[in-house]
Amino acid sequence: MTKKVADQLVDTLEKTGVRRIYAVTGDSLNEVNEAVRKNGRLRWIHVRHEETGAYAAAAEAQLTGELACCAGSSGPGHVHLINGLYDAQRSGAPVLAIASTIPSREFGTEYFQETNTIKLFDDCSYYNQVATTPEQFPRMLQGAMQAAISSRGVGVIGLPGDLAAENATAGLSST
Repeated sequence: MTKKVADQLVDTLEKTGVRRIYAVTGDSLNEVNEAVRKNGRLRWIHVRHEETGAYAAAAEAQLTGELACCAGSSGPGHVHLINGLYDAQRSGAPVLAIASTIPSREFGTEYFQETNTIKLFDDCSYYNQVATTPEQFPRMLQGAMQAAISSRGVGVIGLPGDLAAENATAGLSST
């Protein structure tokens, strides 16, 4: 069975020691949610509001000193993460934020609930990029996690919902 990018994300998080993803279920996060369910070792902690999820991840990271994870989907989900991510960044808590986005083919079209994650999260993160291909995703995920851990702050990885559903590549590319 071929792994999807969402499966690759969840497997990587689990191997890194992440135990939970704090998020609201739905929309562009559906593939990630399903990957967590299939994995069985990582827990999806459903929160009522993305801000709560970001604060929960920040608190977990502050208490444990380990990488914690939260996620938010397009538009309101991204905006709702911002307060908790600022808190994590300013308090030196290593947090990975998964900013799932609109379908990549819709970037720049003023698609429903489109947000520019690079502009939005730039001030509250040490790493902030959007993956658009399965080949670049593993490197960008690694970069976001390394920045969060080594700089003691936030790493943001933008993940279009359609990319999460694509077949994953074997791993880090040498190019």
